[in-house]
Amino acid sequence: MKKLFIILFAVLSFLGCRNDKDTPGPGAEVEDKDWHILRSPDNREIQAVYGDIDGTLLITDRLRIYYTRDKGKTWTQADYKNSIGLSGFGSRNDTLFVMDTETSNSSDPGNRYAIRPYYFSVDGGTHWEELALRWTMPDMKVSLNYANSGNGIRFSIDRVYHSSGIVEDIGLKTENGRKISLPQRHALTNVYFDQKSRLYVAASAPLCDRNGYLTLCDDKDVRGTLYISKKAMDY
Repeated sequence: MKKLFIILFAVLSFLGCRNDKDTPGPGAEVEDKDWHILRSPDNREIQAVYGDIDGTLLITDRLRIYYTRDKGKTWTQADYKNSIGLSGFGSRNDTLFVMDTETSNSSDPGNRYAIRPYYFSVDGGTHWEELALRWTMPDMKVSLNYANSGNGIRFSIDRVYHSSGIVEDIGLKTENGRKISLPQRHALTNVYFDQKSRLYVAASAPLCDRNGYLTLCDDKDVRGTLYISKKAMDY
């Protein structure tokens, strides 16, 4: 059996300048019977996702925050402007936070978390302000590679670490043993559920098998991919 090597992408520089703040979505949504499939508005990976496809949906590519209110047809860049990289979103009451640190712990092997709230938004992600007392919220910790469905079932990135150092993302798995595949292969970064228990999966650009190694299908197109289940996933 061929060993498949996942290339983990470094953060890419913004390609080109845009004259307008609203960025058209990169082509029509890909058709799939089970998933809404969106692509990042810029030539970068998607690090994390938050929100609701029927309302306001947010993504970060680590250095920017974008939101869409029309299911990904257009994306608007939010007013977060800082060189500090972002790791994920969290919320408390009516306030939305974005964290600046990704961490893992040897006592919790395989899991990744976003910590340290950095900026906050009280309008759903359009306007962001720096959190002055950020060090007073050490308890905010949001899982990146797993999330719980509406009925409490954990869904995790099915990431396999081989003794040779090769890493494979082979889809998603539930704590009760169910496996979930995606229409294409990717390096997966974030799992999230909305209030309707629809599953969101942030991922790299599509990867293709070339002589036993997974590489970019198109090395000029590294726009991240976002999968959103069309139905609730409660199993």
